[in-house]
Amino acid sequence: MRYDMKRILTILLIIISFNIDVSAKGESADADCDVTFGIEWGYVATIQSGYHYNFFAPEGYRVDDYGNNFGHHANADMYFHIGYDMGQYWNLSLYAGYAGIGNIHKAIPVSIRATRYFNAGKNHDRWFMFMDAGSGISIKKPVQEIAVGKIGGGYRLALSRTTGLAFLMSARMTYTHPEIIYDKQPVSIDKINRCNAFLTAISLGISLTF
Repeated sequence: MRYDMKRILTILLIIISFNIDVSAKGESADADCDVTFGIEWGYVATIQSGYHYNFFAPEGYRVDDYGNNFGHHANADMYFHIGYDMGQYWNLSLYAGYAGIGNIHKAIPVSIRATRYFNAGKNHDRWFMFMDAGSGISIKKPVQEIAVGKIGGGYRLALSRTTGLAFLMSARMTYTHPEIIYDKQPVSIDKINRCNAFLTAISLGISLTF
């Protein structure tokens, strides 16, 4: 999974580099790279979760449990971000914050987001789409690494040349390692052979960028 995330981030950087070169011809001379920072809040509705657990029960036998569930579980997330406006059409930012992962646990995700705007002019309202990918840690014992990714879009209202208020909608994918409960008791980490979960969620958010 760690190597998959590296490949995703490499592909993002290649795509951005190509598009910057192509779109630079139509940009004005004052479209230099600008530092951006801000905060983002979101409502997250987890609609699907799949899992695969393999562990030894207290009695000594092996348990292999897997399944796929559909439903609705509400969470919230909040991120701080800092990045660069690379011309008038692209922004590359680092996001870090706090997120609820279904009914499993909370997490501290860190990701890189590439945003593409669809018309020139930072002081104009405009549509955009984005994709991000990254990792993070779960807020539970033992702490374990997670993988996260988003794809979505929205509309940005220009409050000034450097300040914008954006409304976002996205799909979020999370790969994590939940705590396994068997016979109403948590399974110790030394008894676990496999503990994987993949969750899909829809997110609605608002972002303020300076």
